[in-house]
Amino acid sequence: MVHTKPPTSNFTELIGESDTFLQAKNRAKKFADSHLPVLIHGETGTGKELFAKAIHDESSYKKGPFVHVGCSTLKEDAQAEALFHSANDEPGTLFLDEVWGLSLPLQARLLDSIEKGLNKRLISASSVPLSEKVEKHEFRKDLYFRLNVLDLPLPSLAERQSDIPLLMHHFLKSGDHDIYVDPVVWKALEQYEFQGNVRELKNMADYMKTVSDQKTIQLYDTPPAIREQIEKKKSKDKKTTAKSLTLMEKEEFAYLLETIKQLNEKGEPASRRVLSERSKNGKLVLTPQQVRSRLDYLEKREFVTKGRGRAGTKITLEGLRFLSSLKNHIVQE
Repeated sequence: MVHTKPPTSNFTELIGESDTFLQAKNRAKKFADSHLPVLIHGETGTGKELFAKAIHDESSYKKGPFVHVGCSTLKEDAQAEALFHSANDEPGTLFLDEVWGLSLPLQARLLDSIEKGLNKRLISASSVPLSEKVEKHEFRKDLYFRLNVLDLPLPSLAERQSDIPLLMHHFLKSGDHDIYVDPVVWKALEQYEFQGNVRELKNMADYMKTVSDQKTIQLYDTPPAIREQIEKKKSKDKKTTAKSLTLMEKEEFAYLLETIKQLNEKGEPASRRVLSERSKNGKLVLTPQQVRSRLDYLEKREFVTKGRGRAGTKITLEGLRFLSSLKNHIVQE
């Protein structure tokens, strides 16, 4: 579809301090001084339209319209006519979003218009590598080299993870009020794979602002997708943990978890002293100091929780799963 929008963005709104992002931003600033076509490429949600608007706002075309064309939904009818009409009216910028989506007939018409001379600066964007489309004969090679004069690759969020806190604070800011983010949430965000990049991060910030008390973001305020991915990663890590242990380590942890489980069921405290004393009745003998170090390991991985006094040590649901995994590995060995 074709949309004419007033300029609403500039380089100050492109948030980020990582090297890869600053390189792209500095390159875009140089491109703004030129009249040559720009091809912006990067994964979905990396900010291609924001960069295109920023280039327009800083260029000599800024007094004219910024015409956004959604090429992936453009049909060969009145929409196409609107595209070619807008390309030759008043000076401005013609932004061809997801340009890979143009049909071959429309590609031919666009090439013809370019060769006859456009009245607008051309900026194209694609989340699909155009070179691959050219190789598959799905995109004209001659049009590709017309569009790809000034090349602007944008980094994914995975390539600029250090920008996540900066971006999140920017998205969460409500007027002059900053919403506090619990450290546990930052840890969860670090582990999450943002396949939707900055757009997905903003969506999550909007979600958390909506469900929170507007003062603090807690882990339970995060979208279900974050918690689901964390649980999957935990499960995978714990399976890997069981495989990486020696047979003796597996037997020691299995003994401790099984004994803690039995004591918990009886309502008896599972102290280091009790666990050490009980180990003398089997083939594994553990001193109180050895029990302590192994419990530290189990607690760090959330297999047990250690309480003070008579509360003793409790096995967690994850600990029960880990115990089952250990038993299976011991039998196999």
